[in-house]
Amino acid sequence: MLRTVVVLLAAVLLFMMIGSAAAAGRVNAFIYHRFGDSRYPSTNISAEIFAQQLAYLKQQNYQVLSLGEVVRRLTTGEPLPEQAAALCVDDAFVSFGAVAMPLLREYGYPVSLFVNTDAVGKPGYLSWDEIKALSAEGVEIGNHTATHAYLVEKRKNEDFAAWRKRIIADISKSQRQFKKHLGFAPSLFVYPYGEYSPEVIKIVKELGFVAAFAQQSGVIYAGHNLFTLPRFPMGGPYATLQGFKNKLRMKPLVVLEAVPFSPIVKTNPPELLLQIKAGDVDLRHINCFVQGDNSCQVAAVSGRQGWYRVVAEKPLSGRRNKYTLTASDKKGDWHWYSHLWVNADSPAVAEVRGDKTIGSAADSEAGSSKPVKTIEADQ
Repeated sequence: MLRTVVVLLAAVLLFMMIGSAAAAGRVNAFIYHRFGDSRYPSTNISAEIFAQQLAYLKQQNYQVLSLGEVVRRLTTGEPLPEQAAALCVDDAFVSFGAVAMPLLREYGYPVSLFVNTDAVGKPGYLSWDEIKALSAEGVEIGNHTATHAYLVEKRKNEDFAAWRKRIIADISKSQRQFKKHLGFAPSLFVYPYGEYSPEVIKIVKELGFVAAFAQQSGVIYAGHNLFTLPRFPMGGPYATLQGFKNKLRMKPLVVLEAVPFSPIVKTNPPELLLQIKAGDVDLRHINCFVQGDNSCQVAAVSGRQGWYRVVAEKPLSGRRNKYTLTASDKKGDWHWYSHLWVNADSPAVAEVRGDKTIGSAADSEAGSSKPVKTIEADQ
């Protein structure tokens, strides 16, 4: 009897330890495009800076995981490391093979490459033979569609059914190309330009992908929505060693639910309701950022514990924008959340129930904290 009790107590303690580790673990994923190609500064990182970033990961003993391994752990419930990073590259430009791969080989780090198949073999892009060789070497290959088109909106005179048929055909075509040239079809997907909608997510799920990544900055952690996984962009002004260090230190501001789930802007400026898990984060002082010549405000919703309303003071500019929230914890570490907004010209919208968004973060730098106001809940 005593032995049984001891075994049960040990099992409970082990479960609690695993659960705690899973909750505490996180992965900061970074997205790259071009390496050492100054002709395209907004999506380029210098070879020197990239080498310094890899060296920093080594010096600080970061565990570097492939995105597939991250998704496997999220799916099975295996704890994420307490200090981990993931490296991924979109579009399969030639500079990845020529500049980035020699450095990655030097450190033995895994990397995930997302390929838009219609571009393969064209000037500036890797060929199928090169991609096949990289795959054989251990580079993880993911799907980035065939045409790299904007997925969230309809073309002129295109109804919802025609839009849906076109998007399915595009992604299915790329999967056939992968099978033809590599012998397999990827299970990971990346949205072109980082744009998604509930309707796009539904298609991606139906086509058998196990997870999908966007481009809003954020930290991946246990319980995250598998089809809105965030990545920190490393291009242009963000592609620095200090910026890389800052983003590695980020922790997630855990969002249990976001309303609306869809990032498609219907009313500009859009209103966002967030249910935020406090934990040890001081939610009395939340910073809010929005891109462009604009600002945003955060207010606690009276009568709805843990709910906050976020809205910009002026209409959002540009095709893609976002609301970024930051807050610090008792240790002084910053927690981040970033919500994508897309000003689509003609969004494809249907009665599709979106999954609850679980967690994310931001790529703005933390500013001065301001007390959160309280507003009355809608009746």
